This record gives sequence, structure tokens and C-alpha cells, in this order.
Amino acid sequence: MKIKVTKASGKVEDLNSDKLRVSLIRSGADREQADAIIETIMKDIPAYTTTKKIYSLARKYLRQINHASGLRYSLKKALFRIGPSGYPFEKYIGEILKHYNYRVEIGSLLSGRCVKHEIDVFAVNDNEVLAVECKYRNRGGNTTDVKTAMYVHSRFRDLESIIKTKYHGRSFRGLLITNTRFTTDALQYAECTGMDLKSWRYPETGGLQEMIEAKKLYPVTVISGVKSGLIKTLFDNNIILLKDLAGMKTETMMKMLSLNEKKAQALKKQADELCLS
Repeated sequence: MKIKVTKASGKVEDLNSDKLRVSLIRSGADREQADAIIETIMKDIPAYTTTKKIYSLARKYLRQINHASGLRYSLKKALFRIGPSGYPFEKYIGEILKHYNYRVEIGSLLSGRCVKHEIDVFAVNDNEVLAVECKYRNRGGNTTDVKTAMYVHSRFRDLESIIKTKYHGRSFRGLLITNTRFTTDALQYAECTGMDLKSWRYPETGGLQEMIEAKKLYPVTVISGVKSGLIKTLFDNNIILLKDLAGMKTETMMKMLSLNEKKAQALKKQADELCLS
């Protein structure tokens, strides 16, 4: 019996067990463990279900096998918890780029050939200047469309000649990045114009998920039991990456985050499992 799955976008399609298996293995399960989880899930779900329900069951069974793997499986959902506004997402993207050897500024105001532009993330290394426009979405069904792509592309074109003159000898690249996905028209426009887009798994090599997992650049929102108030406190103290918690002493966490010893130890344990294992 085929299982019908309603995605966050509202689209209904057949359950793809191969895709589910790949995501489980990517999170740290081996092939045998992934197959066992899928078999258990298939017994637990009705003929019509949602991706949210499948995700919840997969995370539950994965954490029973390996806690750190279960946390990794939560990564996409963790990006939705970074909000509610887009500014924390911009800070997070900035932290990712720092670990890829860029010097980063958030919210820069730059003059183009015609007008001034506020750039979400401005990143520079020895060879390249990167202007990043971040489109944060707090629900999986929300996409970034072609109108946004065209508008952002025109801003990058206005900046290009000025930045190339100021940063002589370095290439310039504008990048539109989102934590969900782009519409088909947006992707088609980008391919036609040569515009750089980056989303959860786009492009196939070097997408957002791959950039994060390659260097374990997980946001602090990936760990369980972290309330929205604590997330705000972490971001206000520029603790964006889980790596920052993993490198912190329990006593420091207690003082900075106003946590008792038990909660601070539990938080650090999760950070260590995911970033140091």
C-alpha cells in the first residue's frame, strides 16, 4: 500500500523511502539502522500522513539509536527556530561564512552606481567580495519567488562596478540565500542570468545543508529543550553556533545564561556530543 504524504507546501506525493533513508544516513545512522527505522515508521503511520509526522517519528527513533544523530536530523527544523525575524538568520549566515575564511559585516550600507543598498551580509576574503541577501522563512511551505530574485539581482548589478573598483583584483559575487527553497521560476531566472542562489539543498553541491554539516556549524537552536527566551539570550551574547557552547565551561554557561548547574551540564553535553564527536 502506497502512503500519501502532504508536504509543508500543501503538495501531496507518495512517500519516498529512498529519500528518507538518505536523510537518516546523512544524520549518522548506518544502512541497517536506517532500514529498521523506516520499517518501524511504516507500521506507525496511516495511508495519508504529513512530512511533519514522518519527521517526528524519524527523529524519535533515530535519537533512540544515537542521540547526536537525532540532533543532526533536527537541523532543518532548527533553522526555522532561529527567527522570528530575519536578523538572527543573517547573523547565523555570517558565522558560517567566517568559518569559510571570510571577514564579515552584518547590515552594511553600501553605495552602488545609482543608489545606496543595505546588505544583509557583506563578506570579504583575499580573492572575493561577497554580498549576501538573506531570505528567512519560519515555515517550510514558504518559498522565495522570481520577483525577489529579480529585485535582488538588480541590486547586485548596481553594486558590482563600484565594489570591483574599491576592491581591485578581487572578484565580486552576489548571493541570494534562503533556509527553505526557491520557486521553479526563480531557479530558471538564476540559471539564465548566472545569478548565485543557495537554499537548503541547492545547488546539489555546496547547498546550505552541506555547508553546515561539512564543518559542524550547527545553530544553537538544534539542541532539544532550549526555549525561545534562552535562544534570544544566546544570540544577544553572540552565541550563534553550537561550537561556541561546546567550547565553553559549565560555570561560564551558568553565569551568562542564568542556568542552574544541572541545566548547564545538560546543555553542554548536547553541544559536545554534536560538535566534538
